[in-house]
Order: sequence, then C-alpha cells, then structure tokens
Amino acid sequence: MLESAVMTRRPALADGRDLEDRRSRRRSIDRDELEMALTWRTDEGGHYLDLSTGQVVSFTGLDDDLAEGEIDAGLAEGRLIPIEPLPSSVEYGWMSEFAESVTNRTLRQLLEVALDGPGAFRRFKDVLRDHPADRDRWFAFRDARLREAARAWLEENGIEASAHQDRSQREPRR
Repeated sequence: MLESAVMTRRPALADGRDLEDRRSRRRSIDRDELEMALTWRTDEGGHYLDLSTGQVVSFTGLDDDLAEGEIDAGLAEGRLIPIEPLPSSVEYGWMSEFAESVTNRTLRQLLEVALDGPGAFRRFKDVLRDHPADRDRWFAFRDARLREAARAWLEENGIEASAHQDRSQREPRR
C-alpha cells in the first residue's frame, strides 16, 4: 500500500507546489529579463517571476514593480517565484573557463592574473577592454552560459517557456 502511494505521488517543488501544476503553465517569458535577474546582486529587494503574466518583476526599495504587501500575497498564492541571483562563484567559474579557452598565450596569462584575488571581475573586464575581438567572444561565451542557467532555472521551477525574444536578434553589446 505504501509503495503504491509513493509511486503515484507527483513531485513537489521547494515551495510545496506540485511540479505537474507548474508544468501545465506554459508562459511567454522575456529570457533577457530573467537572465538579468539571475545576475543582479543587491542587499535590498529582489526579483520575482510572476506566473500570471510571465513577467520578471522587481522590488528594490526604489522604483518598484511591486509593493511589499504584494510580494507576500503573491508568494502565498504561488503566483510569484523568487529569482535568487547566481552565486558570484558561478560567474567567476565562467571567467576562468573562458580564460582557459583563450589561444593567445599573453592574453590568457593576463586574464589568469586578473582572476587572482579580490577585484577579479573588474580586472578581467579591464584586460578584455584592450582586446575587442576577445571581449566580444567573452560576451558571447557568457551569454551562452547565462542562457543555460536561465533554462535550468525555469526547468527547476517547473516552468515551460513558450516564446522569448532571442538576444541574437538584437544589437550586440558594446
């Protein structure tokens, strides 16, 4: 009896909501907004995915999409899902992986030195500033990793994205 109950139980997500319930919700999601939320680190406020609209909304204490009471209500209803930013160690890992892929030995060494110690993110960007082709390659590399992180986040939260604006259809970063 217990065995059949376990076998028929549907998987639950961390907030207790049923995975199948969330998967039945197909949403059009702006992946660029989701990617931004996954990399936005702040001590105040945060970002949420609104399941009723598919929009990423924020509460930062300044120019907010949500009032504080709306967050609590949205979380209780299961309408809002908090978007926790990726740990900085994930992005650091991407930079390290990119540096290893650089074929120009001198540039690779400069990037490896830049990644050593506090201030690595700034130094890494500063090194690439003087190497525009590799800087563009870094942004493409990072964008690919970020797209994968967003896809994984959606999957972990049982959300099927139906459509999104592809970053490749827009102007490249400068």
